[in-house]
Amino acid sequence: MKTILIFGVGWLGNEVVKSLASSKRKIIVATRGSILQESNHEIEYRKISLHAESGAIEFEVPFTKKVDEILVMLPPSQMVNYAHTIDSICKQFPLVGHFIFTSSTGVYQEYSGMVHEDGALKKGHPVVLAEEKIHLKFPNNSTILRLAGLIGNDRHPVRYFLSKKLNLNGNAPVNLIHRKDITNAINILLEVPRPGVYNLCYPLHPTKCEYYGEIGRKLFQKEIEFDRQGSGKIINGSKFASTFNYEYQFDIHDFDNLDKVNKDNK
Repeated sequence: MKTILIFGVGWLGNEVVKSLASSKRKIIVATRGSILQESNHEIEYRKISLHAESGAIEFEVPFTKKVDEILVMLPPSQMVNYAHTIDSICKQFPLVGHFIFTSSTGVYQEYSGMVHEDGALKKGHPVVLAEEKIHLKFPNNSTILRLAGLIGNDRHPVRYFLSKKLNLNGNAPVNLIHRKDITNAINILLEVPRPGVYNLCYPLHPTKCEYYGEIGRKLFQKEIEFDRQGSGKIINGSKFASTFNYEYQFDIHDFDNLDKVNKDNK
């Protein structure tokens, strides 16, 4: 039985852990939260902390078990030194068979047009620096998933636009991915490891004006005003789809998958 060690069990990570319950893996979750509050007895929880100055991951009890797979879904927000945090994980598990890291399409430079995995990156961006650490330590057995904007039943960026009188850059394209498609992709990668860098983004890219205007009317019965200017990048997620013969399953227009967004805002 393979052992997978998971870092980052928040909004996305919790869903991924649930999906792995039937994967016949030994699941170990590294958490900064209270282990006493965790209720799933099929999962082993290991307490960790972040070094106050360096940001390095430190286990409360030294980790001695063999790990076959590592999945890192830690967000960079509120990290002292994100690249060093990720690097500290790499250094503690140099013999891991497969290292998966959820990155962001925010690492790409701002310009208009189609963006593939070889697109120009933002130099010095904390997530770019973290990716570099991973590539250096695991050049042949790491997978980087660059995620577009995240949506799910209770999460949608439409909330950001609701309270504004006029939203700018209305002609810029939308780049989004549903949490369930990300979960599917991670499960596929674990079963059929093909290391590399992959964008994950739903293949439809309406303008912000079109898309958020529709969401606002249907979920909130409210008109969201945009200007008719701007442009932006279109994230191409076809490499993952073609490599793994995967079809994105959760349409960003499917309101059945967004029913809790409206309820949570009342």
